[in-house]
Amino acid sequence: MEELTVTIKNLKSKVEQLITSHQQLKKDNEQLAADAIKLLTTIDEQKHTIEQLKNNNKELTENKDKEQQQVISETKTKINELVQEIDNCIALLK
Repeated sequence: MEELTVTIKNLKSKVEQLITSHQQLKKDNEQLAADAIKLLTTIDEQKHTIEQLKNNNKELTENKDKEQQQVISETKTKINELVQEIDNCIALLK
């Protein structure tokens, strides 16, 4: 009978340890789930930021190209004006 009591006490002790371990693992799992949600949120925010930066970069590139084309056009116009002025000067010298 005493052996049965010892076995029951051992079994009870092991069940209590199992319950404690289960509760701890449950808490750990909840914490990991919360961390996963935070990480997913961070990933979404980073994706959004990347898209914004890509759009800004595209706009800056387009604006730069437009400005360069405008400078080229203005330079060509100025060169043409100077060539005409030189031609007029040469014509006056003749």
